[in-house]
Amino acid sequence: MHLNVPPKHDPAWTPPPGLAACAVAGAQGPTAALAPRKAWLAAALSLGWPGLGQMYNGQWRKGLVIMGIASAWQLLGIGSVEFFRWWWMSLVAMAGLHLLASWDAWRVAGRLAEFRPGPHNTLRNYALALVVFSLVAYASREAERWAFPTYTLRQTSMRPTLRSGDLLRCKALAPRDVIRRGQLVVFEYPSEHSLIFVKRVVGLPGEVVEVENGRVYVNGDPIEEGYYAFHKPGERSMDMPPTRLDPGEYYVLGDNRHASFDSRSFGPVQRERMLATPLYVIVSVSDQGEFHADRIGLTAR
Repeated sequence: MHLNVPPKHDPAWTPPPGLAACAVAGAQGPTAALAPRKAWLAAALSLGWPGLGQMYNGQWRKGLVIMGIASAWQLLGIGSVEFFRWWWMSLVAMAGLHLLASWDAWRVAGRLAEFRPGPHNTLRNYALALVVFSLVAYASREAERWAFPTYTLRQTSMRPTLRSGDLLRCKALAPRDVIRRGQLVVFEYPSEHSLIFVKRVVGLPGEVVEVENGRVYVNGDPIEEGYYAFHKPGERSMDMPPTRLDPGEYYVLGDNRHASFDSRSFGPVQRERMLATPLYVIVSVSDQGEFHADRIGLTAR
């Protein structure tokens, strides 16, 4: 085969159009029209989904690393929910990651006035990254809701320990978890499982429990209840004659002993009806709309 290629020193020679296109494609990839990056869009993408703005800017490796960190943070950070301080710090750190990724995407996009989209800058790839991150976020949120559910208290029977309007972060109880005397528990009402209550355990399986004027006696001896809100003089509490608990049964009472609907009325609670144990107060807003900032992060015990 003979190629008609004049010497390189001939200034008048130009390669055929097909040969020129092949040379450009082989050296730099397919040509693409200029598509300057919008700084506000890049910032918005990484603010909502850390790393997506970097991908939009053509920095796919950096974007994947940032998105991977954010995803791992959401999954591994579930355990921090058990402690209010660690949970709050994790939220602040996650918000910082969003802001940092957004600022970086905005800064880089401002310098890409002559940006040419590469083979990865396609709507399909953006959508795929968005779907993966959203699935991770959804899975972590559902896992957190299962392991550390929240309940809003709408009763006064646990005053002063808990108040109506407290949003409680709780820890789900597994079948193997041991229930101890004095522990707060969230449970289903024995005869109507859609009703949820929060009370304190005072009697354990096999014990004989008696309540006399608000005081609890177990196997004939009074128990110490530093949490008990003693009623005012002249007010009497509902009594309960000695009752032996069967295996798997627990006796629960409210701390506001003279104004509590508890095991003295509906009997013992079965272990399988116990859902969770409260950890701390996330926020507290009374039925009248009063916000109690002093109760934020208060340990429930």
